[in-house]
Amino acid sequence: MITGLILVMLINALEFGVVSTLFCLRLEKRPGFVPRALTFLALALLYVFLIPVLMVPYALVHLPFVLLSFAYIGCCYRTTPVQILFLGIAGYTIKHISSLLTSIVSFLDPVAFSHFSDSGSLPLSAYALILGLDLLCYLAAYFLIARRLDNPELEENARVPVVVLGALVLVTNQLWSIGLSGTADTGRGSVYELMGYVWNLICCLLSLGIQFQIFTASRKERELAITKKLIADKERQYKLSKSTMDAINRKCHDLKYQIAALSAGQDSQKHLEEALELVDSFDSEIHTGNETLDIIFTEKSSYCKKHDISFVCMIDGEKLGFMEAADQYVLFGNIIDNAVNAVRKLPDHSERSIYVKIHAEKKLLLIQTENPYLGRLDFLDGLPKTTSGDEFNHGYGMSSIRMIAEKYGGSVNALAENQVFRLNIVIPL
Repeated sequence: MITGLILVMLINALEFGVVSTLFCLRLEKRPGFVPRALTFLALALLYVFLIPVLMVPYALVHLPFVLLSFAYIGCCYRTTPVQILFLGIAGYTIKHISSLLTSIVSFLDPVAFSHFSDSGSLPLSAYALILGLDLLCYLAAYFLIARRLDNPELEENARVPVVVLGALVLVTNQLWSIGLSGTADTGRGSVYELMGYVWNLICCLLSLGIQFQIFTASRKERELAITKKLIADKERQYKLSKSTMDAINRKCHDLKYQIAALSAGQDSQKHLEEALELVDSFDSEIHTGNETLDIIFTEKSSYCKKHDISFVCMIDGEKLGFMEAADQYVLFGNIIDNAVNAVRKLPDHSERSIYVKIHAEKKLLLIQTENPYLGRLDFLDGLPKTTSGDEFNHGYGMSSIRMIAEKYGGSVNALAENQVFRLNIVIPL
């Protein structure tokens, strides 16, 4: 009996470890991730083998695993307390759904699966059922939920109301299990217990549905806000272009007479400078063949001119038609903002330069950027870290860049050499 209990608890420890890791696949790991993870594995195994000695009530035997899974997420991944609860509750709910499915399926043949046996020993068919349903549930959780859980969206969507809702389901499930195990009227393997499992399963599914529908709704709200900003920027750009063109037309009309006056030896330098300034302003508009990129790069180019930054770009914007406008805005907005934050630290204005090239080559979209920087740049997990003095602010923005690239099947490579930072993004077309 003790051996059977230990095997079942080992499976439970494995379940909690796998599902917790599953929901954190796209999060940044903390330094020393491997020893930290091994420490939690050792604690889980220690608890498994101490269960027969500790005499933990059956209804509470899984509770330490739940607490360990929350602690594992917080200690091994870079995240916030609210996000720890968000991810831990989601993982627990998936694990509980798997357990409930095992209990429900066991009603088909209680003898073969021995799910309601008090002997503590299970046949191979029962272990196969548990592991098979685990695999099915975790694969479904990955493809439907976990692979979308990146850090920027967690930052925006892991909110207190969502966590409170999930915590309510978690506590209710625990109380429900305790109630079932302590109520003699239901009977082991009775139809009343089956109804309890089904109802509990429905509650878990509804909780996940509400939790991640909120997640999806928040994402749509973010995309809508970015779209509105793009429209507003485009309208402002149009008004600026129209006023600039009107002014240039007026100056060109005046220049016909001023050139004649200049040829006669009169001073028209002031008028010429004004005209050249207007031409330069009109020339700052960037046309890439992609409306979203036109807005982004024109805005950034104008900012760079005002702050004495040389901004050189070679862009084939038509190749980015497959990418959502919101993703383009976040991707290139972060790329250029990071570069601007770096070069503005340079005391020598002649060194302030940003180079961006976007082109297609052999069915690959290549995005290449270069900019100088000041000070030391350290890397973590292939990306530059934000320093305490904010010398090179690539922290959260760089994570967003990588996640958008990976969303479209691409990859990011960053290199700092001879005080020049280079970023290369490759996305298959």
